[in-house]
Amino acid sequence: MAEKENTYREVSEKSKSPGANKKHAYVKALESILNGDFLTNRKSKNFLSVFFFLGLLAVFLIANNYYAQEKLRKVESLRNDITELRTIYISNKSELMTLSNQSFVAKKLDDRGFVESTVPPVVISGDKEKSRFFTGFINQWNR
Repeated sequence: MAEKENTYREVSEKSKSPGANKKHAYVKALESILNGDFLTNRKSKNFLSVFFFLGLLAVFLIANNYYAQEKLRKVESLRNDITELRTIYISNKSELMTLSNQSFVAKKLDDRGFVESTVPPVVISGDKEKSRFFTGFINQWNR
């Protein structure tokens, strides 16, 4: 009967799947990490500088992410300001075009008593000799 017990134990150990041991190892590793026991192992002391570097790298990446998000918000704010200023520019430009229109200026000046001329302007052209006479005459007075 003792032989049957041994064979039963062997069969029961053989019937266990190898994946169960792996799951148990993962659970132990996770438990070790959560408890902090992995920091007291001799093997992990060698990798302590690597852990600190990875922690520093994680902090740097988080800070960089916050910085990039802040810059994106600022860019979006500046884009909104640009569109608002562009609309103000366009409205002011159209108002200036209206105010500088000849018919609008004529109406404003008509209220003050000025009348628009119906005679077209005349181009004055002169001889070159006469213009030289006048420039020479003016140059003598400036001396």
